[in-house]
Formats: sequence, C-alpha cells, structure tokens
Amino acid sequence: MLGFDPLESLGFHCNLTFKAFAALLEQRLLGSGVSRVQFMALAHLIALGSMPQKELARLLSITSASTVRLVDRLTRDGWAERIAAPEDGRVKLIAPTPKALETWAKISVHAREITGLASRGLTAGEIDGVKAVLKKVRENLNGNQQNESRPV
Repeated sequence: MLGFDPLESLGFHCNLTFKAFAALLEQRLLGSGVSRVQFMALAHLIALGSMPQKELARLLSITSASTVRLVDRLTRDGWAERIAAPEDGRVKLIAPTPKALETWAKISVHAREITGLASRGLTAGEIDGVKAVLKKVRENLNGNQQNESRPV
C-alpha cells in the first residue's frame, strides 16, 4: 500500500476499539435516562473529583459550547453542581452530587459488563500490559503536543 496504512496505526486501532466500546455502552444505556456523554462526564467527575468546566471539556473532547449545555443538563438533573473553587471563588468547579454517586452505582454496572466482554480470553497480565502500553502512548502524545506545534 502506498502512503500511510491505517491498519499499522495505533491510533486507528484505538479509534476502532473506542467506537466498539461506545456503541455497546450507548446500547446498554438505552432507557436509563443517561446518555453516553453524560455517562462519560459522570465517570470523569467521580473518578477525578470536581474540576473546571474547561477541563471537563478537554477530557470529553467536546467544545466549550457543548460542555455548557452538558453541564446545564447535569445540574438540571441533579447530578452535578457548580461550586466555587476553594483557591479562587471566581472560578467555578463542576462537582458530582450525592445523586450522581447513586446514579453511578446503578449505571456503572454496564461499564463493568462491557469491560468483562472486552477482556474475554485475556490474562490479567495481558490486560495490565495493554493498560501500560496505552498509558505510555498517551504520555508520548501529550508530551508531543506540549513540545511541538507542528502537525504529526
């Protein structure tokens, strides 16, 4: 094949894998009242704690306008609240509420089931190895973004 072969790309394989996870998660969440994006936002807020809206947007890879609408829905539904940052009251953080924790306890079962399906036939060592490799890839890419301004 001339040029770039997507089948040789880690990014291509990560994208295909993410899409498979996302499609199955979306299917499992049907009827729960929680969208896939809301699920991911709750996952980040519960795992990482309160954060500025800009950081949530970065983690979800969505625009600032989309994040405003998402946070508005999360607060309307009682899953998040805007609180003043302790170090600077002018800065608002998005924080999960007790209702978010209750909802997460019910819906996170889907993530555990999907992870179980994805890891069928893999050993604990293989899973740990995949996680380590993906962490290193993220570190490489994040370092590249900070150190170089030219496109890859």
